[in-house]
Amino acid sequence: MTYQIVDCRSFEAAQLCEALNLAFSDYVTPMHLSEEAFREFQRQRGFSSQHSFAAVAGTEIAAFWFSSAPNSEYGNRAYTLSVGTSPAHRRNGLSRQLLEAVIEKQQKVGSKGLQLEVITTNGKAVSAYEAFDFRRERTLGVFRLIESKALAAKAGDWSACKIGLDDLPEDTSAFFDTQPTPQNGFAALRGLSPDIHLLAVRRGDDLLGWGASFADGAVAQIAVHKDHRRNGIGSALLHGLMKAVGKSDLRFVNVDAATQSANAFLRQAGAEELLQQYEMQLNF
Repeated sequence: MTYQIVDCRSFEAAQLCEALNLAFSDYVTPMHLSEEAFREFQRQRGFSSQHSFAAVAGTEIAAFWFSSAPNSEYGNRAYTLSVGTSPAHRRNGLSRQLLEAVIEKQQKVGSKGLQLEVITTNGKAVSAYEAFDFRRERTLGVFRLIESKALAAKAGDWSACKIGLDDLPEDTSAFFDTQPTPQNGFAALRGLSPDIHLLAVRRGDDLLGWGASFADGAVAQIAVHKDHRRNGIGSALLHGLMKAVGKSDLRFVNVDAATQSANAFLRQAGAEELLQQYEMQLNF
């Protein structure tokens, strides 16, 4: 069968969504994104149609490599949102052909590489990316915190209030021990704004910490100033986000396993780790 490798500028969101759902239709946990959810997925993760490519057979999208543009916040690397192949078109080398097209495009616009996440237990996918010269950079945890445990955390006398993205500091080094992954970064928050929850704890004019979550209950950031930790500020932010989201639980996706403070905070709050992912990078 003959395939044509093209960028995604000519495809509507509905077509790309259908291709993604089909590619993951035979997985243990099949993917069934609605078009609305797919558009949110694109906005959160910085999808760029001119940096994303598809393998087309006739009028069918047989495979895809969805990518962002290079992001200066991440070493001018581009983020890979998703890679997939329709079950009927696997084992034809399409992922490698798509990667070659993505790399060529990214290099033309000055990108320094690609990065993505893959579940650690998905050995086939990890091996495939390593065969493409991606390397493991860090391990990331995915946690779930149920409402009763979140609200039981001791918050002291602190309370969280709503703020805007413009209220956050440009220099976050005093708040973050490690950089959030692209799907949790400031670009992701801007991409889904105003459909986000952003709360802060202040003392006078001083910002002591903030918490940010998406509408579905996925927490993008919990950041507390290093000089004010272990004082209940993080718990106050958990309380506020749980109430703002209005769901039975909060999820924390891509928590750096090497960040002791964040992991200790979540475990002490009663969060359960569901799985781990590798952040992998391919540098040009």
